[in-house]
Amino acid sequence: MAANRRLTVRPMIAAATLGVTAIAGVAGGAIAADQSHDGVVGRFMAPGPAAVTSTGVHASLSDMVEAVGPSVVQIQVKPQSAAAQQATPMQFGSDDSDLSDRLGQLFGFAVPDGSDRSGQPEQQQEPQRGALGSGFIVDASGLVITNNHVVEGADRVTVQMSDGQEFPGRVLGRDPKIDVAVVRIEGKGKFTAIKWGDSDHIRVGDSVFAVGSPFGLGNTVTSGIVSARGREIGAGPYDDFLQVDAAINSGNSGGPLFDGSGRVVGVNTAIFSPSGGNVGIGFAIPAKMARQVALQIAQTGHVSRGRIGVALQDVTPEIAGAMGLNAAKGALIAEVEDEGSAARSGIQRGDVVRRFGSRSIDNGRDLARAVAEARIGSSIPTQVIRDGRAVSLDLRIAGEASARS
Repeated sequence: MAANRRLTVRPMIAAATLGVTAIAGVAGGAIAADQSHDGVVGRFMAPGPAAVTSTGVHASLSDMVEAVGPSVVQIQVKPQSAAAQQATPMQFGSDDSDLSDRLGQLFGFAVPDGSDRSGQPEQQQEPQRGALGSGFIVDASGLVITNNHVVEGADRVTVQMSDGQEFPGRVLGRDPKIDVAVVRIEGKGKFTAIKWGDSDHIRVGDSVFAVGSPFGLGNTVTSGIVSARGREIGAGPYDDFLQVDAAINSGNSGGPLFDGSGRVVGVNTAIFSPSGGNVGIGFAIPAKMARQVALQIAQTGHVSRGRIGVALQDVTPEIAGAMGLNAAKGALIAEVEDEGSAARSGIQRGDVVRRFGSRSIDNGRDLARAVAEARIGSSIPTQVIRDGRAVSLDLRIAGEASARS
């Protein structure tokens, strides 16, 4: 398959910052009257102790499942009439299409069971048809993380707990750009929050376990390993997926991916599937990225991102040779938006960004993520190669907000 893969380079708009913004009311109320700001931030950001200590591919999952089961929920978008359908992880995989193009076409579309698998993108599920996916509790007050494509278009959902209890849920906000949404459970109950793992340092070959509701079968556990890190699947400039071989199917969307100690390291989101079912190639949003975005949504109802107003392209060996560069690395500025912050900061078309603040930039995705993590309104020292010379400038970060609930 690798020999036939055609790599394509698409311009990417550098827009992002996942930095924490000041707490503000969300539609219908603030986070929770009895939860302090610092407490919520701490629970979102701090990795917790292992839920269990058993590790390794031969270790029993029973203790882990028992520990994390109460934190995993089923998300139902109920129609007025008609049975709900499973929210399918983003799918791609026709034999005559390359990997990157298929994901680029299908990311953001939920493919219902029994629909055409010919390789053409399906229309998005309409909320009134219903959907069913997974999620997990991240705060004892009842905050739940799931995929945006599970709740897209819905303001209200039903959250089913592992013991069968059902609660109404309100969608606080969504981030389509990385496919994360946050739901608040509206009802009194004792909610058990997950423990966060370290997605930055999980390694290829590490054991992972997925828990969710494939085909509506709640609390289903599948296991595997991390197959690869840093996968770019054509979803956008923030692609940084974990690839796993744990079985992920319709209804797993938005569910947690755990490490061998029962800590969340990812949010199950997409699959490669020529047949429409699991073939052992799944993709999860790294926990660190999902956690940062979810925190902003819980606080403000939306995600504030930085934006510098450029289109980016990777520096290929051919481009490096044509430009006389000493190495095929950096982010090539393909376009500069008139009156954008990059233009006002002195960035020009054809510049190759090699350093942004203290970070080395190897490709366009590196710069997009670096901009994403920069504080809006700040000026970041940036080094570019222009006409064979190193040029230093201060790049000011503008702001942009994602869609609200």
